[in-house]
Amino acid sequence: MVDHADLESLARRLAGRADRGRAMMLAPVSKGAGASALSARLADLTAHLSGRPSWLYDLDFAANPQASRASLNGQAFAGELSGLRFWRAEPDNAGRLALRKLENAPVYVSQFERAPGAVRRLTFHPCAEYWRQVRRACGLAIVDAPFGSSATPALAGDLDGVILVADAARSRRSEAEALADRIEEAGGRVLGVIVNRSGGAR
Repeated sequence: MVDHADLESLARRLAGRADRGRAMMLAPVSKGAGASALSARLADLTAHLSGRPSWLYDLDFAANPQASRASLNGQAFAGELSGLRFWRAEPDNAGRLALRKLENAPVYVSQFERAPGAVRRLTFHPCAEYWRQVRRACGLAIVDAPFGSSATPALAGDLDGVILVADAARSRRSEAEALADRIEEAGGRVLGVIVNRSGGAR
């Protein structure tokens, strides 16, 4: 795993100013690289260091693993800000995005809620105004993108940056370069690579 001191240093750099938060994405270079675990740790660290809440967006709308692993206190807030969405469900309004607070931390975790079988198709699309409103509402929004998700290039251009997460043993340099190219071609900005399970971040 990444050294705690390195992760704390990164969390301090990611914490937004008092008047404006940031919205960042963590994108895995290979399956099982550990981006979800690092996203959760960064959200928690940044909230405690900055004194402002963090919002953790889990883009695995099918399984909601971040919410499934967390202890949530049940308070739900709408994830659609001013009616804006960065996703589209078919049929329309077949699901909703909620944000629920962790029991013991000022971190709100997203959860896509829908009736079983209600959503036939789900797509992601740019929505810059949504993320502008998110920045005004929290200190840091961390977007946890699943491996290979179409959401990564679709949303990257609206965010302040993307950090790639690689596994020291399994991720290939060529995979990281290819992912970085896709993100930058879509208008996103790759800020660097965290090499997980090597003891450091670059």
